[in-house]
Amino acid sequence: MTVLHNRIKQLRKERDVNQQKLADYLGIERTSLSKIENMEYNPSAKTILKVCEFFDLSIGDIFFNKSVSINDTKEVV
Repeated sequence: MTVLHNRIKQLRKERDVNQQKLADYLGIERTSLSKIENMEYNPSAKTILKVCEFFDLSIGDIFFNKSVSINDTKEVV
């Protein structure tokens, strides 16, 4: 189960922002943003923070997969 999930595509559509505009703001290629939105790879910490800044939301509001239980994320000892 993927812990790092994102709502970037949903937020982008809700706010009528195209991929190119957001990618330009983030300083990445549009194709890279597409891969992030489709969870083909995880964004860097810098990109995560810029996404949060763009949408004025917390990291948890954008990137946390709420379907993952606390037991799925505990460190194995």
